[in-house]
Amino acid sequence: MKGSLPKLIWPILTAVFLTGAASAQDQMQIPVQQFTLPNGMTFLVAERHTAPVFAGYISVAVGSAYEVRGDIGSAHLLEHMMFKGSQNIGTTNYPAEAILMAKEDSVWDKIDRARQDLIYIRLNQPEKVETQQKYIDSLKTVLDTLAAQSSQYVVQNEFDRIYTRNGAAEFNAMTGYDRTSYFVSLPSNRMELWFAMESDRMKHPAFREFFMERDVVSEERRLSVENNPESKLYEQLIGTAFIAHPYQIFWEWQSEENNLQRRDLADFFKTYYIPQRITVAVVGDVKLDDVKKMAEKYFGDIPAGPRPEPIYTVEPPQPGERRVDVEVEGSPAVDIAYHAVAFDSPEQAPFQIISRLLGDGRTSRLYKALVLDKQLCLDISVGAFPGSELGDNFPDIFIIFAYPKEGVTTADVEKGIYEELDKLGSTPVSDNELQKIKNRLDADFIWGFYSNLGLADRLATAQNQAHDWHYLLKMRNNLKAVTADDVMTVAKKYFTPENRTVATLIPKVTGGAQ
Repeated sequence: MKGSLPKLIWPILTAVFLTGAASAQDQMQIPVQQFTLPNGMTFLVAERHTAPVFAGYISVAVGSAYEVRGDIGSAHLLEHMMFKGSQNIGTTNYPAEAILMAKEDSVWDKIDRARQDLIYIRLNQPEKVETQQKYIDSLKTVLDTLAAQSSQYVVQNEFDRIYTRNGAAEFNAMTGYDRTSYFVSLPSNRMELWFAMESDRMKHPAFREFFMERDVVSEERRLSVENNPESKLYEQLIGTAFIAHPYQIFWEWQSEENNLQRRDLADFFKTYYIPQRITVAVVGDVKLDDVKKMAEKYFGDIPAGPRPEPIYTVEPPQPGERRVDVEVEGSPAVDIAYHAVAFDSPEQAPFQIISRLLGDGRTSRLYKALVLDKQLCLDISVGAFPGSELGDNFPDIFIIFAYPKEGVTTADVEKGIYEELDKLGSTPVSDNELQKIKNRLDADFIWGFYSNLGLADRLATAQNQAHDWHYLLKMRNNLKAVTADDVMTVAKKYFTPENRTVATLIPKVTGGAQ
C-alpha cells in the first residue's frame, strides 16, 4: 500500500523513557530497551503488560526516493510481492514453481527485445511490422500460459490466512519515499510465529505471480492518479517544484512500472533489505529476554550486506516562481508549494507550528480568512510532501490546497493566501495562539503512543530515520521551544515568490459544452 499509517498522531508517551530529557515532566515512563544483532539489525522493545497482545513493526530504510531511472516503482511493487509469501509459505511445490518463473522471465526478455526491435523495424522495414507484432503477441500468449501453470502451485493469501487464524489485526505495509514498513498486531503467545513468518519472507522471498502483481500496482496508479483530477494536479505540482530531487515523482510512472522485471526487484531487495537498514520494534505484552532469543534465532543468520551508495542529489535553489496549468475534467483548484526543510533542520519545528497555524481545521488562519470571512474558498488545507510525521529525510515542500467557490477566480484565492502568509512573516503570533497550537501538537504527540502499533511505528521510524529513537523526545522539546520570532523568521524566509510553485486546475471544456 502506497501511503502511510493512519495518523494515530504524533508520539509522546504519557510518561518517561529512560533518557536525559529536559525536565521531569518531559520524561517518559515506558522503558524502551534496545539491542543490535551482530549483523547490524536493531531491535527496540517496549514491555506493556496491560493486555495479552503485541505489535510487531519492521522499518526498512528504503523507499521510492532510492529508485533509479529504469526501475521506478521497485519499492512499491516489492512491498506487494512480500505479501505473496516465501519459498516456504504460499506454495505447494516451490522447486516446480521456480522453474516456471524462470521460464516466464526468459519469455519476458524476448518480448522486451522484440518490442525494442519493433522501433527500428517500423522505421526501416515497415513491411515487417505486422509479422513482428504477431511474434510479440505469440510470446505474450506463452507468458500467460506459463503464468497460469505457475499459479497452480500457489496457495493464495496463505501468509494473510496464517496470521488471521492466529488472531492478527492491522496486518499491512506502507511504502513511503524514505522507508518501507511491515506491521501487524497479534496475541502475545504468537510472538514466535511472527518472528518465524517475518524472517522467512526476508530470508526466502519468492516474488511469485510477478507479472500479475505488476498489473495490479499499475492499476493502482490508474485509479489513484489517472482518474483523479486532484491527484493529476498534485503530480504536476511536485514535478514542477522539483527538477533533480529524489522526491520528484509522486507516483511511479506506468511506463516504467509496466516494464519492471523480477530481477529488478531481486536486485533492489538485495541492495537495500540488509540488516543494517532494518529496525524492528516490538511493543506490548512481551519480555526482553524472549525477544532477544527469538531475534537471534530467526534474524541472526541473515548476513550483513555492503552499504549501498547514498543519495547525493540536492535540489538546486529555485531562481524564480514556477507555474503549471493542468487542464482536466474537474472543479477549479490551486495548489501552492514552497520548498521547505528536512527532518534534521532546526527549522523543522517552526514549520510544524506554521502548518497548524495555517491549516489545522476550521479554526486555522487560512480557513477563517478564505472560507469564513472572505468566502473565497469552499475549503482550504495545508500539507507537506512527502509529509512524514517527524519530517522527511530530504528537504520537502510545504503545500497549500485551495478550492475556490463558484464564481471566484484562482487569482483572487492566491491573493488572499499570500496576504495571510505575509501577515505570518510580519506580525508576531500571539502567546495565546502559539500556546494553543503547541498544546494541540503535544496532545497529538501523546495520543500517538496510546496503541502498541502507534508506539512501535514511531519508535522504529525515529530509529530508522535519526539512528536514535530518542529523536522523538528531541522533536517534542523542539516544538515546545518554538517562539513567535521563530515563526516569523521562517515564514519570511520561505514564503517568497521565488521559492514558490503554483499548479492550477483549469476545468477542461468537453465536447458540446458552452
